[in-house]
Amino acid sequence: MSTQLAQRVDPDAKAAPKPADVKDVKPVKASKPRIDCIDGCRFALVFPIVVAHFARFSTSNLTALKLLTQENVLVGGFFVISGYVSAYTTTKLGALGVEEKKVANPELFFWQRVMAYYPLHFVSSALFAPMFIWVERNFNATWKMIAFRAFLNFSMLQAWFPKEAEIWNQPTWFLSALTFSNLTMPTFVLPQVAQLTKNGLQKLLFALTGISLLQKVSYSETSRFHSHFEHPVDGKVMHPLIWNLTRFHPFWALCEMTMGIVAARHVMLDTEEEKKMQPANPLWLFLAAYSSLLLRLTKFDFNDAIIRGVLFVPLFTEFLTAIHRDALSAKPSAITKFFGSKTMANLGSIAFPMFIVHGPVGQIFYKKAIAKKIWGKPMPHAFFPFYLAIVLGISHLVNEHFVKNKKVGAIAGKVAQTLAAAAPSSMSTQAQRVDPDAKAAPKPADVKDVKPVKASKPRIDCIDGCRFALVFPIVVAHFARFSTSNLTALKLLTQENVLVGGFFVISGYVSAYTTTKLGALGVEEKKVANPELFFWQRVMAYYPLHFVSSALFAPMFIWVERNFNATWKMIAFRAFLNFSMLQAWFPKEAEIWNQPTWFLSALTFSNLTMPTFVLPQVAQLTKNGLQKLFFALTGISLLQKVSYSETARFHSHHEHPVDGKVMHPLIWNLTRFHPFWALMEMTMGIVAARHVMLDTEEEKKKPQSNPLWLFLAAYASLGLRLTTFDFNDAIVRGVLFVPIFTKFLTAMHRDALSAQPSAITRFFGCKTMATLGSIAFPMFIVHGPVGQIFYKKAIAKKIWGKPMPHAFFPFYLAIVLGISHLVNEHFVKNKKVGAIAGKVAQTLAGWTEGMLRDRA
Repeated sequence: MSTQLAQRVDPDAKAAPKPADVKDVKPVKASKPRIDCIDGCRFALVFPIVVAHFARFSTSNLTALKLLTQENVLVGGFFVISGYVSAYTTTKLGALGVEEKKVANPELFFWQRVMAYYPLHFVSSALFAPMFIWVERNFNATWKMIAFRAFLNFSMLQAWFPKEAEIWNQPTWFLSALTFSNLTMPTFVLPQVAQLTKNGLQKLLFALTGISLLQKVSYSETSRFHSHFEHPVDGKVMHPLIWNLTRFHPFWALCEMTMGIVAARHVMLDTEEEKKMQPANPLWLFLAAYSSLLLRLTKFDFNDAIIRGVLFVPLFTEFLTAIHRDALSAKPSAITKFFGSKTMANLGSIAFPMFIVHGPVGQIFYKKAIAKKIWGKPMPHAFFPFYLAIVLGISHLVNEHFVKNKKVGAIAGKVAQTLAAAAPSSMSTQAQRVDPDAKAAPKPADVKDVKPVKASKPRIDCIDGCRFALVFPIVVAHFARFSTSNLTALKLLTQENVLVGGFFVISGYVSAYTTTKLGALGVEEKKVANPELFFWQRVMAYYPLHFVSSALFAPMFIWVERNFNATWKMIAFRAFLNFSMLQAWFPKEAEIWNQPTWFLSALTFSNLTMPTFVLPQVAQLTKNGLQKLFFALTGISLLQKVSYSETARFHSHHEHPVDGKVMHPLIWNLTRFHPFWALMEMTMGIVAARHVMLDTEEEKKKPQSNPLWLFLAAYASLGLRLTTFDFNDAIVRGVLFVPIFTKFLTAMHRDALSAQPSAITRFFGCKTMATLGSIAFPMFIVHGPVGQIFYKKAIAKKIWGKPMPHAFFPFYLAIVLGISHLVNEHFVKNKKVGAIAGKVAQTLAGWTEGMLRDRA
């Protein structure tokens, strides 16, 4: 999967032979030829998008509208082209790697990219701001809300907010998503993808397409797979916020932009022999891509998400590679010459101005409140060709007199340099680049005093002991409403969605401690030499218990579902999600069967990224880089939590805890369950562990702070529920609990290595807490089904006549503890079970050998 994004570079392997698929790659000394046909393709995307946004004012014909309103499909092509051009201009032709000069200053790289489009966005936003504000006031928006939306618009953060993604000038959500993608390019995406051979590129493209498809299917299962009447006249969807997260979220834009990078690199690595081969005619791929839009008119009218992810983007990406190769051939085909012609190049150059200006211009003619004020009513259908002509004319003028204006370019360049200088090296160590030619390069400043520790790593039992401090309140929380009717107590006890973040942090912490070097940069190569085995061993550490418990309680789960009139088809689908551990990707199904096992689903995706993507990159960072990465991860996590909060509510007033209802349950499920956010928190744990592991001998001698205060501060954040600052679980988890708990782990780790550990460190490291920590996982798995037996209405009524009373709750906890201990002793620790799990891991690693590596 995303494992191919990170190419491991072993500094000791200087004389390693080149892999098989690199042998014939001969570096091309000539400068890169300009590929005008790629630019010409932009117009083929932007024009139908411009039409689509106001198509309902051009005709009343439902068939025509179905065909014309597919802007959410076409926009994926823009991200692919953006990635394609970025790779072509910044990576080496005919060789692995980036052009170091291009990304030597990542801050400048980023700001130059942003300032290529921000000036027009800023000027158009400022110019039309009175109109946007007047419309908002017309719809009774408060000045506070208008100010917030203005901030999102000018800061280009709107794509993160599903309720606000289309504020003011609707199409500019694209710039918001593009900005995040550009932020990742110079130190995260481009250097890693550019190190991949064609073998790795193909695997990465397959992985990105798979992740994209999984997300599209997730949306479709939540809403609907087909577009019946969902479009195109009123644009209504069943779950508009989920739809906005599907089409606008920056993570998915980054996936598509990376697909473009992969595609470009695949062509750039063509050998001389491959270049001599007759390229396929790009026409057929172009027609196939755009023909996918015709499915709207058939019984296979899949929704825009499915069409975009499964058909249009993959076909359009393949079309770009074909037209690129064809353009370099001796006799380019007609379509290549057409898109590379002067006319199409000129039209391609106005694609960006068209994308920006058509929204405000369209509002003037067609937005009811504005058009009624100016023209008396929205313009008639007959006016639509004139609207398109006006957009084309304005776009041409804007392109000639603003976009190409040298003074504007000079100002934008100076602003980019100023912003880059204002934050020197703020990005350059977020992803430590290893230049294979820089063998004698000096170590970074903050590595000079790091002395490799020859001793083996000491066991840190106190970290394991902390697991119980997380799992026990989570076990209580899931059935707390059956323990008391006291609202204050319930507010305090039902914060499992905060505490679970600590589990991901600990998982990352332990993973880093066991697989990366102590006192030096890098991973322990032997531990991740076989990434497929690494992954399957991690999975088989928890899957056997998940499988057995799921199979054991399956009759109960199925009986309950049938009791609620679930079809056998739905039950089979949920069984598949449960046993394949994919449920966390599906907001409607995340808590199926044994609810807490969504954690395993998210953890599995995170583990998939560890051996070749996350661990090797983070392990290359110095303390300076680790601090910046932690800040970045916290910032992204906070942005997502604020996004949910702005969509639902910042405070938890009556949202919890008795009935557990939330305003937007599906958005809430995406916020707390989605594997991407789990990966963020797991990476925070990795960063924290690495920070301790890089301590110098001098730092180790310093007096250590008492971890007690950080522990109390982390858990005290749960007390905010009882105050006027009762922020929702997302805010408390992202802003307070996870960062403080992570800091607590590092403090306790250092304290455990000191001569006189503090009382709390000794407490969590004692035999009792180590034993309780060892049953944390069994508790996490078994408490759900056991709790359902006693408290789920349908089951408890069948067995006991009614759910158990409050007085029974302590006995329920005792039963969970007892069963967890037995499961731990006789199953988790069982040598035969371990041996079978090990064999299964080796077998699966054999079947998937090479899938997580660039070169099999």
